[in-house]
Amino acid sequence: MNICSCVVHTRPERGAEIAARLEAMPGVEVHGGEAMGKLVVTLEDTAEAQAVDTLSAIGAVEGVINTVLIYHYGGDDIEQSIPEEDHP
Repeated sequence: MNICSCVVHTRPERGAEIAARLEAMPGVEVHGGEAMGKLVVTLEDTAEAQAVDTLSAIGAVEGVINTVLIYHYGGDDIEQSIPEEDHP
């Protein structure tokens, strides 16, 4: 499982439009920043694509100026890393 957080830069007047395009991509969630043109985005692996591939695809979306990776977690699924006695 991979989870990434990034900032996606776009022109402020196109923030809402770009956010909607990104949200349509599997594993992508936009958390805010539309008005400033600095979208706060998280990405997760899905059955359709790895998070790193989605990050690359975001850079190719028309209207995206730049993407900056802020955080990456890569490891076994969370269910596998929590001891059995800690969850039902």
